[in-house]
Order: sequence, then C-alpha cells, then structure tokens
Amino acid sequence: MSDRLREWRRAVKRRLSFAKRRYIQPPYPKDAQGKTLLHIGCGKINSPEFINVDAQPYAHVHIVTSDISHLVDFADGTVDLVYMCHILEHVKGSELKKVLLEMKRVLKEGGVLRLSVPDFDRLVEVYNASGKDTKAISQQLMGGQDHQYNIHYSIFNHQGLSELLREAGFREVVPWDPDNCRHHNFKDRASRKITVQGRQYPISLNLEAVK
Repeated sequence: MSDRLREWRRAVKRRLSFAKRRYIQPPYPKDAQGKTLLHIGCGKINSPEFINVDAQPYAHVHIVTSDISHLVDFADGTVDLVYMCHILEHVKGSELKKVLLEMKRVLKEGGVLRLSVPDFDRLVEVYNASGKDTKAISQQLMGGQDHQYNIHYSIFNHQGLSELLREAGFREVVPWDPDNCRHHNFKDRASRKITVQGRQYPISLNLEAVK
C-alpha cells in the first residue's frame, strides 16, 4: 500500500470517527477498583480504564476541549491519576504552571500526575549521533505542525520539569517505566525510540509526581 493511500485511509477514518462523536456520547468507564483515571490528550488511544480528554472529537473522547487549564467537569480532589503523554510541550510557557495547578486541583491527596514529554537531553544525543542533522529532531522539538494542536511551545529535561512540578506543589517526583507500570496497557510515545546509525535512542522523559 502506498503512503498516499495510507494517509487517505487515515484521514477518512478520522473524519468518520469525528462524525460519530458528534451524535454519540461514549459512556464513562468504570475502573475495577473504582478509581477515576484521566487520559488528557488521548488522541487515537482508547484505553477502557480512562476518561478520555482531547481537543479533537474522536469517537472515544468523553470530554472534547482544547483548554486543559479549566477541567470544569471535575471537582476538586476527585481524580486518582492524570496521564498526559507528549501534551505538556503543546502548552505555552506562560500557561505551564496554570495547567499543572489545574491537574493538582482535580487530583485527590496522594493522587498521581504521570507525564511523558520529549526529553531535550536525549534529543541532543540524537542530534549529535545524526551528524548534527536538525531534521532528525525537528518534529520532536517543534511538533508536526500539520494542524493547530500539533505545535510545540516548550522544551523539557529532567531537571527543569522536576523543578516545575515542585513549584506547582507536587512531591515525590520520580521516573516511571511505560513497560512496567499500572494503568498503561497500551503503547504510545512514552516508549518511542528513534534509530540513528543502527542505534536506538529513547526520546521521552517520563516522570510522575504525587499531590
């Protein structure tokens, strides 16, 4: 199948999904342990454990919004886990703390904010390994820029993101493993690798923090 045909089929599938969501509200999931789990910026991923939040109206998205700094559907302290994979970099620098404070607001005491973002330090490794080819990292740094929600405004490394989380009042900032953790029975960018000169480089910084 040609790349052009694949892209056409993806576009048709996306339009059909959007059309379905216009008329049908997906039912909220119920976790086996009665927990409330949010997947913010879920995109095409539909894990049955999560309430899905996204700016694009895929058929499985429960809450369609582009403003994640105001999660009006959730009261204070009602969520056990918030998951955001390659979403925070789409937030303008001036809005980052506001978004993190909103995640903290909806989380219960002891609730977890689980993040995955492009790791600037690892992308520097990719850049150097590629012979300083900017094309090797441009999409991870700047977004695909194929629609209004696919533009990056912020960059992160371990030190900077940890400091930002602590400034927002989170504690116990630690790495998490997408291949060995609860509530992550799917593959996404958290485990993505880029191959350069026959070597694979993970490109994501995966941190979680406790309220």
